[in-house]
Amino acid sequence: MKITVEYLGFLEIDSIKSGSAMELPDGTTAGEVFSRLGLKGSYLKYVLPIINGTRTGHDQPLKDGDKLFIYLPVGGG
Repeated sequence: MKITVEYLGFLEIDSIKSGSAMELPDGTTAGEVFSRLGLKGSYLKYVLPIINGTRTGHDQPLKDGDKLFIYLPVGGG
């Protein structure tokens, strides 16, 4: 299946440019995509997958044609 991956620049993902297509096996989850892209560490629990405009969990399987937006909320005070 083919999905589109988008993210904000501060995530520093070197393996794919935001807005690019990615070929994956059927049933790949958002969390597995994160792993393939090298996203790991303690901050990963804060990374939110947004599939086709809907916030989902890391265990959400993707379908052909989906758009995955990788969102890392930022806060401060």
